Amino acid sequence: MAQKEREKSHSSRDQFGTGWMVMPIAIVSLVLYSKSQNMTILLFGALVILLSLGLPQLIDFLKSAALKGMDQEKLESANWKKSMDRIENLEALMCRLDAELNSQMEQALSSGKITTSESIGQSQMPTVFLNISSALEKRFQILKELGRGGMGIVFQAYDKQLKEQVAIKVLSPLLGTNTDALERLKREVSAARRITHPNVIRIHDISDSEGLHFVSMEFFSGSTLKELLKQNGAYSMAQGAQIAFQICDGLESAHRQGVIHRDLKSQNIIINNAGQLKIIDFGLASCAHQEGMTATGLILGTPEYMAPEQVSGKRADERADIYSFGIILYEIFTGKLPFTGDSAIAIGFQQLREEPLRPSEVKPGISADLEAVILKALRKDPADRYTSVGEMRAELQKVFGHAIPTPSSTISEQPEQASDAITLDQN
Repeated sequence: MAQKEREKSHSSRDQFGTGWMVMPIAIVSLVLYSKSQNMTILLFGALVILLSLGLPQLIDFLKSAALKGMDQEKLESANWKKSMDRIENLEALMCRLDAELNSQMEQALSSGKITTSESIGQSQMPTVFLNISSALEKRFQILKELGRGGMGIVFQAYDKQLKEQVAIKVLSPLLGTNTDALERLKREVSAARRITHPNVIRIHDISDSEGLHFVSMEFFSGSTLKELLKQNGAYSMAQGAQIAFQICDGLESAHRQGVIHRDLKSQNIIINNAGQLKIIDFGLASCAHQEGMTATGLILGTPEYMAPEQVSGKRADERADIYSFGIILYEIFTGKLPFTGDSAIAIGFQQLREEPLRPSEVKPGISADLEAVILKALRKDPADRYTSVGEMRAELQKVFGHAIPTPSSTISEQPEQASDAITLDQN
């Protein structure tokens, strides 16, 4: 409003000044005409007067038209960008809705709340312990169920060939009846088998018996980091450092093999009473240097820990794991998740658009250096994050000091609970 008043004032002054310029021209023209009676002088004077009066208005008109055109172009451009953003958001939300529905259906199937058609036959997920035990008895002695999730049921078992305890994950029928998805999973398990590190659960094999498809892996007794956080709350700097460095080491080892976890979360980190940590569930990992291995509709990730590029359905690389690791660090040192909501869609939208509260706002006393590391890992644009786990580890080393902490019993204060071990794929 004030701008318009100023423009109006300037216009009035311009018109006033133009009037004073026109009067001398008119007088000179009349004097010359009266002396010479030359009509050309009079016409020339009239033309000059008309130009003096009309030219400023013409310039103002052209300027106004140009500005209006620019404003219209900016408005159209802004509206177009807004529309494209809405379309992208809608696509991302629909993707997450599809994933959420798939997850709920798989969990219902694996828990026996709904059953598959009889036409599926042997590929159905048996919900009776004895049926599974019978199907796998040639090689495995099933000891007890450890947990259930969207991808299947996990059991503690004794491997008669290896002569040691293992964890067996019996896959959901939704994967067992999908040949393409099963082939992709076999390739991903093959990629994960290349990881041999003390901080990563060792994958043995993926196989089938009497229509059951299952993954066998190292058994590790302990409690999930999620459970320990619920029991004990946020960790101190010293305790958190012990966890952080072990996650770094395990994750860096996987990335060196070209394997991305894609679903790194506190539920997939097991800690025993000695403070040793292992990352589990690399069975869902995708080989980073091979294309076309991830199926549309296959649930890869947990909304609270998913990187924005995963939420929006874009290709994820090692930096997606770095984002998830940043969320785990946030959780370790604050006891809280940076993004929560009533549904996967609500959380996914936050991952895409919202910035987290600074860790020091949630838990006063967190150092500025540690906060900087966490927030850099949580940048929305992958290009703004750490380029590798090794780079992030070096920054954490500066925060915690040059002496690498060794595991101790202070990490896990609760007794070991075998029932909590290798509870894969639980949200």
